Amino acid sequence: MIYCVELAFSEPAREAQWNDWYSEHLDILLSVPGFSTAQRFVSVAPCRAPYLAAYSVASGAVFESAPYQQRGGRGSPGAWAPLMVNWDRNLFDGLTQMPDVKWDQYLVVVDRPSNEIANFSVKLHLLNCAGLDRTVPSRGIAVLSADDYPVLASLANEHIRFYKALTPQLRALA
Repeated sequence: MIYCVELAFSEPAREAQWNDWYSEHLDILLSVPGFSTAQRFVSVAPCRAPYLAAYSVASGAVFESAPYQQRGGRGSPGAWAPLMVNWDRNLFDGLTQMPDVKWDQYLVVVDRPSNEIANFSVKLHLLNCAGLDRTVPSRGIAVLSADDYPVLASLANEHIRFYKALTPQLRALA
């Protein structure tokens, strides 16, 4: 399953400090049994929630576990929480692991899989919302090469977003 956290950060003067905290937060969540990968992204175009963290998780039961309750969720950001706005958490099924997006690639997220993307022969992994906030009923995701991105970039809108990696894909220690 894929766990996506999308949000905006409301205090630009502290954004670098918050990004450092969030990088540590990825490691904390990867210590929770059931989390296997984590990666952060930022949208290449302005949007409601430009930050995306995407995780591979074993099942929805992870979010009910004591380790997750102690280390994750809406209470985990502490003092950062009020500065994290437009914050949505959705759990999707359709993939067992989030694709690894390299530095020279883009992640495209399509919240209403559309014919516009299909016309460019981009194969989307279709995901269905399975839990948490349920703000998006379905989603398509794909990894694009640097060559594919310029062809598709003009399609960006509130339902089609392109992201660059902020971190490499991190893996839980086995």
